[in-house]
Amino acid sequence: MKYVNYLTIAFLSILISSCNNNKDKKINDKTVSSFSLQKGDLLFQANVVSEKVKAIQGAGEGYKGLKFSHVGILDINYKDTLVIEATTGGVRCVKLEKFFEDSEYINGKPFVYVGRLKPQYSDIIPYSIERAKEKIGLPYDSVFLPNNNAYYCTELVHDCYLDKENKPIFESKPMSFKDRTDKFYDVWVKFYSKVGIPVPEGVEGTNPNDMSNSKSINIVYSYIK
Repeated sequence: MKYVNYLTIAFLSILISSCNNNKDKKINDKTVSSFSLQKGDLLFQANVVSEKVKAIQGAGEGYKGLKFSHVGILDINYKDTLVIEATTGGVRCVKLEKFFEDSEYINGKPFVYVGRLKPQYSDIIPYSIERAKEKIGLPYDSVFLPNNNAYYCTELVHDCYLDKENKPIFESKPMSFKDRTDKFYDVWVKFYSKVGIPVPEGVEGTNPNDMSNSKSINIVYSYIK
């Protein structure tokens, strides 16, 4: 069975730090506090459509057919609600308000869905958060290859959320950079030609859409509804 464009969805996280048209959007306190988030929640986000996004629109579907471009890990301390995420600037920690500001908006609301680990995994949350914190400052994995000490958004989640036997609770699958006609998308051909490596067709990887459908979580809230 062919898995189409799993990695290409993850590449959408590149867009997060470069989308400036949402910078002027303000998140009010009601939007941020209207739902009781929990430490370890995963925030699935959609971003503004670009030419690169258009190239992968038909590649895969997330929860209830939605298309996500990014995911972050929620952390809560005594004074702030934070999101640990891997973006083009590397692995970083930002305030929740900043994460919302980087989202696409629908009717004035951020396109963010909340995924929560199922009860059998609740014990691993503190350890998963600590692993993510240890990776803050590491570079972004722009080529989407495993084991290179760099991370794209779902790779960070995959490598940090481990069960009691140190095995990932989120599945990885062979990635594809091809369209429905079995041809490589031009955007990927150009990108990998520029960086000087072959397109990593078939390499194991993850993406926000597939992760939002994982059996390890429940989608418990949407900020656009």
